[in-house]
Amino acid sequence: MDNVTHSLAGMLLADAVCVWRREARVPVRAAASLVSALANNLPDIDIVYSWLGGPKPLGSLLHHRGHTHTLLLGLPMAWLLGAGIWRWFLRKNPSAAAPERRLLLGLALAGPLLHLLMDFGNNYGVHPFWPLYDGWLYGDSIFIVEPLWLAISIPCLAPTLTRRWLAVLLWGVLGTVLVLCWFLPFVATASRAAVVGAALVAAVVARSASARARVGFALVACASVALLFSLGSLRAKAELRRAVVAAFPALTIHDLALSPLPANPACWEALVAGEQGGTYRVLRASVALPPLSAVSCRAGADVEPTAPVTSVDRANYQGVRWRSEYRAELSALSRLRQENCRFRALLRFARLPYVNAAGTIAGDLRYDRSPDLDFSDVVLDGAAADRRCARFVPGWAEPRAELFQR
Repeated sequence: MDNVTHSLAGMLLADAVCVWRREARVPVRAAASLVSALANNLPDIDIVYSWLGGPKPLGSLLHHRGHTHTLLLGLPMAWLLGAGIWRWFLRKNPSAAAPERRLLLGLALAGPLLHLLMDFGNNYGVHPFWPLYDGWLYGDSIFIVEPLWLAISIPCLAPTLTRRWLAVLLWGVLGTVLVLCWFLPFVATASRAAVVGAALVAAVVARSASARARVGFALVACASVALLFSLGSLRAKAELRRAVVAAFPALTIHDLALSPLPANPACWEALVAGEQGGTYRVLRASVALPPLSAVSCRAGADVEPTAPVTSVDRANYQGVRWRSEYRAELSALSRLRQENCRFRALLRFARLPYVNAAGTIAGDLRYDRSPDLDFSDVVLDGAAADRRCARFVPGWAEPRAELFQR
């Protein structure tokens, strides 16, 4: 998730705990909000060193959501953060005692857990249990910036803030989100109305309800959004699997990667990784759930990738509409993995790898959306002065090891 959403999640958690404890002291509430917001962003400290990995963008791909996004490192870092905030708070408030210390340390330790859970929600992936398990885990449920969460949390939090500048900043963020939702073409009209409606309801609740009702509404509403998208993902995957079996009966399915459109649990962009007769195939489709029809869901329709794709000549299957397909020989990709160190490093990240027709660029079809170099695209054979291999390659399990480690 984006860092604004992570910060709001931490602030909302701190607000809920303080309300539950009936904590009214402004310094304590401010310190709780600060430590929780920082702890919920702490795992993203990996951006400080992600450039060390070598040729761009391999360092970022391999180290973002890396070791700091694991329980092994995330929790100790959070404890240190909490201990530091506690000492700072104690100097300013000498009468503070064990209850305040437990509050700050508890919120600090909860931060990385909530951060990892939220990051798990989208299709980028996390591996929180390293080194016990070094594979990627994908939730495939939430758009990377979900406007419904922002529309619920900001009106519930902003009126409680004692720092006027921070409240103004949050209202500005919400205004920007509403404007973007209204003008971005891939946000449906019903989704725009849902975001505006959620913001209005949250504002009314924050203005008229008690503190407990306000935080209760915010927590239940945010959890309901997550549950709604999670159930939508499960149903969309089931529909997609049935469509693949009907249209491509000889294809062995290895993975289904899904992402919804913003504030729209009924419209999903889907990618299917499979194998057929020694050929690696990745199918792109849109999946519409009721009340939408296949033709009314345009997820993935605007993609013009670097990967050499062809259109798919198959009829719609219920809510599934086929968009395009990428094909490559498994033997050729396995050989490239052995011979090219950059491609081999990329496979530690790429869930749906591809190589362009010239064999000079590789990337991940999840994020290959334009003919230009997208953030996951790697130049395989750079200039003579820049043919470096990636350094400090972490030992993440290759998502498609079953296909390319042969």
